[in-house]
Amino acid sequence: MALVAGQMTASTTAALIHQTDADGCTISISCDISAGQHVRIGPLGVTTADGFILDGQNILSIKLPPAAALYAVTATGSCTVSKLVSD
Repeated sequence: MALVAGQMTASTTAALIHQTDADGCTISISCDISAGQHVRIGPLGVTTADGFILDGQNILSIKLPPAAALYAVTATGSCTVSKLVSD
């Protein structure tokens, strides 16, 4: 089982957080964002209207199915999204 850490920048255009392989994975994510702002996460095409809200400094752990991709988008500005993936 591999453990991978990384970061990406989320902004007003949806960006890929992680793409799973044929086995899926468990991913923990958190974001470094200003108070009152949110990151929305979801599948390809996620928007600020339909994404799952992730508040700053909270940690979300989810199991992604095989061949799934997780994206992030913000309504304004940008933030750093940190991830820890266990394959």
